[in-house]
Amino acid sequence: MRVFFRLKYIISTIAILFTASLSGQDQKGASIEFNKKIHDFGDIQLSAGKQNYTFTFKNISQQPVIIQTVISSCGCTTPTWTKNPVKPGESGKLSVTFLNDQGPIPFDKSLTIYVTGSPKPIILRIKGVVHAKKKSIKQLFPVLFGSMALRKSPIDIGQINQGTIDHETIEVANISTAPIKLTFADLSKGLSMSVNPETLAPNSKGELIITIDTKVQKNWGLTSYIATPVINGKKASRKIEITATIREDFSDLSKADVDQAPLPMATKSSFNFGTISSGNKIDTIFEIKNLGRKDLLIHKIDLNEKGVEVVNPGKISPGASAKISVKINTAGQIGEKTYILTLITNSPTRPIVNLLLSGDITK
Repeated sequence: MRVFFRLKYIISTIAILFTASLSGQDQKGASIEFNKKIHDFGDIQLSAGKQNYTFTFKNISQQPVIIQTVISSCGCTTPTWTKNPVKPGESGKLSVTFLNDQGPIPFDKSLTIYVTGSPKPIILRIKGVVHAKKKSIKQLFPVLFGSMALRKSPIDIGQINQGTIDHETIEVANISTAPIKLTFADLSKGLSMSVNPETLAPNSKGELIITIDTKVQKNWGLTSYIATPVINGKKASRKIEITATIREDFSDLSKADVDQAPLPMATKSSFNFGTISSGNKIDTIFEIKNLGRKDLLIHKIDLNEKGVEVVNPGKISPGASAKISVKINTAGQIGEKTYILTLITNSPTRPIVNLLLSGDITK
């Protein structure tokens, strides 16, 4: 069982870092601008075969540009694009074909575009849900907010760089037999939402456009945003929750900056507390060293469980160490437990550090 926990931890850490590397790439300083960065195919039947979509882009620089190459995250996604130079102010196309040959599962694929004049690659995404057979709109959208419905709640939009504006588009449905006009109230600071079309026809789907502006209010780590749907002028009794993990923006750092940056290293990354009785307290310390050349900032420590108390040292000077003390009250908890501490740092090579506590809690 300990091996399972350790393997799960390693896999989760790799997944987080991979996602971070993708989300860290944006169109900041890019020489071209796409009509959108995400296309949602929505619900697709397995029998429908290949699906196609064409992104369009405009050259916003002062020089002709060429898309040098496009790398797909999956062999099931085939891109083609304008090969000729695109002059300033003119437009080009990038078409993508999703083969739809992986079975009835959700999909979310990325395209990494390398363009002359852009300091970093641009990331586009296609996503959707493939079904073996047709389902009703109520089956597809089981999370209800009156006559408005979503596929799931809360909505997790992944990682966002601090100081940037991020957009995510998901599907929303009207499951009623009458048209509904959707707006939103009581939004958290930095959150804005709209629906396209604003009025949804009976038993139809639309796009819910979510925008998070991290410049409005500085948050770190796992952050929750709230909004109340307003359906035909009446507030819903249930709120929508959107979560995002906010990390530092390293997109403008040079190689020299990275070489001089802070570098966290834990003397131990996991602690097994063995088998204890419910109600006993777990008390341990993790030591973090800064192997870098600038101050290490631990912006926040996120926790995956309640009942955990953590002391965050905040700042660690170059060459120095600091202790993170952890106290856990296990009252009311039974069974195998894994507590994860997620450190959000200012290290470009280790922006997220996970510390793990695991063991068995008995009656």
